[in-house]
Amino acid sequence: MNETLDKLYKNPDNKNIEENFQFILFGGTGDLAHNKIIPAFYNLAAKDILPNQYTIIATGRRYDNKKEYLDALYNSLVNKKGKIDNRIWQQLADHIDYFQLSFKDNNDFKRLKNNLENKAKKAKISDRIFYLATAPNFFAEIAKKLKSFGLLDVALENNKARLVIEKPFGHDFKSAKKLNDTLTNIFSEENIFRIDHYLGKEMIQNIMVIRLSNPIFRALWNKDHIDNIQIYLNESEGVKDRGKYYDDAGVIKDMFQNHILQVLSLIAMEEPENLTAEEISNKKVEVFKELADNDLSNIDRHIVRGQYDSEQVNGEKINSYQEEKGIDPQSKTATFLALKLFLNNERWQGVPIYLKSGKRLNKKEAAIAIEFKDDFHSAYLDQKNIDNNLLLIKIQPEEGVSLRFNTRKPASNNKIIPVEMEFCQSCQQFFNSPENYEGLIYDMIAGDKTLFTSWEEVCYSWKFIDKIQAKCEEENITLHKYPALSLGPDAADKLLETDGRSWLDKD
Repeated sequence: MNETLDKLYKNPDNKNIEENFQFILFGGTGDLAHNKIIPAFYNLAAKDILPNQYTIIATGRRYDNKKEYLDALYNSLVNKKGKIDNRIWQQLADHIDYFQLSFKDNNDFKRLKNNLENKAKKAKISDRIFYLATAPNFFAEIAKKLKSFGLLDVALENNKARLVIEKPFGHDFKSAKKLNDTLTNIFSEENIFRIDHYLGKEMIQNIMVIRLSNPIFRALWNKDHIDNIQIYLNESEGVKDRGKYYDDAGVIKDMFQNHILQVLSLIAMEEPENLTAEEISNKKVEVFKELADNDLSNIDRHIVRGQYDSEQVNGEKINSYQEEKGIDPQSKTATFLALKLFLNNERWQGVPIYLKSGKRLNKKEAAIAIEFKDDFHSAYLDQKNIDNNLLLIKIQPEEGVSLRFNTRKPASNNKIIPVEMEFCQSCQQFFNSPENYEGLIYDMIAGDKTLFTSWEEVCYSWKFIDKIQAKCEEENITLHKYPALSLGPDAADKLLETDGRSWLDKD
């Protein structure tokens, strides 16, 4: 690859960060830091995007000194990538510091303030980012101490300190509101960045482009032309070491409240007047408000709950959910959920929207399927089994877009067959899809909140999820068992068969 092409693929938009920053990473010794955050910084460094003066200050208690920490990060990078450029690593490592800190120790926060102040004397700091890669129960406590010990504005111009928090943001609406009230007393909403890492995926970011820059889709994006919408996020793995968290959250809080509803909002929202973060968020909020107002009186006919059971696969036993580490052996937590809903507005009234996600399914796959109506010319009505047009946005493992349309079968008497026109983004030569956190970290440093969730989005999504949870408990909705590494409960297929449709991930 020549030098120009190499540069194009590394940094196609020449998105360099000019202003110096301090990035304080609470939970710097955890899995998220090792597997996502530091690898994302490595990628940004490899693309020559980062400024000359910046500091990543990782806090934790696991390591005794900076050398031990850097050695551990290096080993994690090698394990993740297989091979790294030691020159790039050294450039990054020169900007990383390690600070031993306990969230409970006030003196540690005083020492951290002095540390930030001393580092700021060496280079003018324009931005300071506090990233909470910790357990959610520490979010409020850390934020309060940042304020009480004066870490927000020390040696910082214009008080541009930002707070970044990982999901989950609360475990229901009440807890989410309590946390938000605490945080907004310390940081402005403008400076709070709530991460939903799904929004960092390449094809999720592509939804707006596909919708708005293609007249053939823009004109048809409504109830008059679309028969149904399906969003499915299938996982083949079990709960692994997340048993304690997952048994409380279940699939509805782990996948629906954030990832699936965020994707749905981008598909279903009205067209924004512009592409600013505020305008896009406002349009998404309209969708979440409609969801929160949804009539759930017939929830028993519109929802399927499931939990994976044990199964023998190639002579090896796959544990049931109730046999997993950290799970109550009598747990009734759903690991699978299929949901049918409607949006009662002019654009989507009457169009069924099918949402599905589950663990221990037969394959890992995430996609958005837009199936168009069978509005064929009367001359072709005598032909049986003509497929509807289908737009498929593939999120993972393959990234791309396919469009199914009908054409004449060669050398036939006008027999119609479906064909697919496909763009595989992840198949392109030289293309290395940016990792989710690479774009998210770049945007949080740049102050762009487009890929982050606002409080109103979180608020109304929780109200919707809380209503579903309450209804399921009130009506004692059946929990179907399904074999591990299967397609899921048979009842999920019947949910669509009743409407004369089928899940498109089975085609």
